[in-house]
Amino acid sequence: MRGLNPITLSMLLIGSMAVGCIEVGEPDLDGDILVIGDSLLDYHAPDADVGTVAGERLGLEVDMLASGGASMLDRHGIADTYVDEGHILVIANGGGNDLEGCVCGDDCWGVIDLLISENGSDGAIPDLVRRILDDGAYVAWVGYMRPMEYADEYADCGGEVDLLRERLQRLDDSEPRMVFVDGALIGTGVEEHLYDPDGYHPSPEGCAVLGEEVVQRIDDAFGLSALG
Repeated sequence: MRGLNPITLSMLLIGSMAVGCIEVGEPDLDGDILVIGDSLLDYHAPDADVGTVAGERLGLEVDMLASGGASMLDRHGIADTYVDEGHILVIANGGGNDLEGCVCGDDCWGVIDLLISENGSDGAIPDLVRRILDDGAYVAWVGYMRPMEYADEYADCGGEVDLLRERLQRLDDSEPRMVFVDGALIGTGVEEHLYDPDGYHPSPEGCAVLGEEVVQRIDDAFGLSALG
């Protein structure tokens, strides 16, 4: 094969770089619902995750930006994935991965305080919720299901889950355009069909139940017409 002259080669390299930039560009966010958070919300995506279930039930398009392993307190975390693109509803969660740096039942209380204060008014979670609300969207914050006794991880984090639940409910009570969807009332730690084999992520059926609960809580709080 004939070699390329330097000018032609340079033009090809520049062109390929430009194409590469286009391919890795930011995703188009033109849906009605934005989903941000960690693996609780991206499990079984793109067809059976919590946000997709809720979106199908509501008849609304979903933009998925939740990502397994995402945290609230680290740099470039869940709050940094939120963008104001005119979404009607933001379904969000987070905080569980921040517990990886402490020992549940022993020294995680300081982490919980950074996530959300005792009165529910301060911390990384309230800051994110209010930022979204200020942009005009509704917020459905999805709480974790209680880990099963034999869970691969987080089996000892039931106390932390309960503390987050209490504080998130106080935040919910103070913000009329937010609902807290209490996952621990759905997955109490014993309903095996609602859990993946790891004992803490939702199964497809668990995602379906959580998604339906998101819709029910939104309807109870705002009326589905508010999202039309």
